[in-house]
Amino acid sequence: MAVVFTALFAVVASSGVALVVLGSVLSGRSDAPGAKLLATFAVVLGLGAVCSAVVGVWESSSNPTVTPLWTQLGLTGWALSTVPWFLFALVYTGRSDRIGRRTVAALYLPFAGLVMNFVWGFVGSGISGVANAIGSLVLLYTLALAAFGAVLVVQAARSYVHLSLREGVGLAAAPVLVVLALNSVTNLQQSATVLGPAVYAASLSVSTAALWAVLARDSVLDRVPAVETVGTREIIQETDDLVFVVDDRGTVVECNPRVVEILGVNRPEILGEPVTEGLGEGPGDLRTRETISLETTAGRRQYDPQVSELTHGDTELGAVLSLRDVTDRQLREQRLAVLNRVLRHNLRNKIDVIKSHAEVLRDDRPNQHVHTITETADEIRDLGYEARTIDRFLSESTVQEVDLVEVFETQYETVEPETDGLSVWVDHPETAVVTTDRAAVEAALKSALENAVSYASSTVEVVIEADGDGYAVLVSDDGSGIPEQELDSIDAGTETPLQHGTGLGLWQLKWAVTTVGGELSFETADGTTVRFTVPDVS
Repeated sequence: MAVVFTALFAVVASSGVALVVLGSVLSGRSDAPGAKLLATFAVVLGLGAVCSAVVGVWESSSNPTVTPLWTQLGLTGWALSTVPWFLFALVYTGRSDRIGRRTVAALYLPFAGLVMNFVWGFVGSGISGVANAIGSLVLLYTLALAAFGAVLVVQAARSYVHLSLREGVGLAAAPVLVVLALNSVTNLQQSATVLGPAVYAASLSVSTAALWAVLARDSVLDRVPAVETVGTREIIQETDDLVFVVDDRGTVVECNPRVVEILGVNRPEILGEPVTEGLGEGPGDLRTRETISLETTAGRRQYDPQVSELTHGDTELGAVLSLRDVTDRQLREQRLAVLNRVLRHNLRNKIDVIKSHAEVLRDDRPNQHVHTITETADEIRDLGYEARTIDRFLSESTVQEVDLVEVFETQYETVEPETDGLSVWVDHPETAVVTTDRAAVEAALKSALENAVSYASSTVEVVIEADGDGYAVLVSDDGSGIPEQELDSIDAGTETPLQHGTGLGLWQLKWAVTTVGGELSFETADGTTVRFTVPDVS
């Protein structure tokens, strides 16, 4: 029997040494969040196992039937390791990033009960009941630390894309399996002496092997779940939006720093108060509002409120209120609307005046100057029409079933070729029906066709073909190609005095394709090929 005991405790000691070695390896990973805490856990648990094994061998050679001291040493080592394990779980999962000495001291304070338990155990039986009660409380406390840490790690493994559930369970195995084994030893000792060390050796060796296997992968410590938790928290903290969390009664329970900064209030003044006091309206009213006006440190500003319900099953817990400052956007939209309407109206009237006078001059004195005036006036008028078309599909989006072949044929009839004898080659199915924005598709096809007939030398090719759930439209010409400065402006997404186009045609094409959710590309190696896609949004 002594040989069996020695063999089992040799397994325990080997596992303890392996844990200490693992801890020394992890201690060199100071850059990884939680690595040093996990190293401390492994070293403390390993040293407890080694001490337990040494005492176990000694006890088995002297009197193996008495209540073993090795179990108490093993349990003490495990209990002391639960604090660094718990702290590792907090840091690794991003629940906390600031672990100070006071926190560590506070977590170890209940362990004074273990010392008292050992001391009072030798004083006498008169207070042995108190000692056992204190020991039980400390055991429950350490069980809570181990269990809570294990739950945090396993939950993080379930949600974090770079950590598998198997790896999370492997990390959590050591603090859980070891205590289950040690707490089973007392009962096992009463029935069969050798089962206690056997269970302890098995659980410790399995836990050690699991830790080594999991931590052998660099990704476990290189890509930690803390980035997900901290990132989610920082989104709320760093966003420029005003964010409130309210309960089901509309009382503010949390807010981000931006609220304090923008509204000019103290955080304690907001928490616990109805959200209506700060915003003037509750979550129910905010759901129906497009904008609300708030007095801020920068004056009165307009905000777009968004309300997201917080629920647990079928129970409504509260809501998250997010308010985005749209003052500048509203002013910009108003300026554009006014300028667009006034300029188009005035432009059309002024062009009519210019053309009428030019026609009188043409009748009296026909010459090239009059022709240039009339032609330029027509071009300016066309710009006004293009601006109106763009405004229509950008502001009045209507999604419906659209046959691209029918739209192409309709738009082609409105295009006037600038080259005599221009041939148009068409390849398309009988129908090409998609659910999309009709006005935007009409504008995109018209722009692509006008561009092709403007630059083509002799031939224009139009192809409509299936592309995923929708269709792709290709319009090619054999001309000199779109001027580089035109494409540069489109690629840059803006126009500057040194980089600008000559009209709205390509902008209309780009905005129309963007409106339908498609992709636009240009090929200018041999003539010009405009390709854009029209996805089906049904």
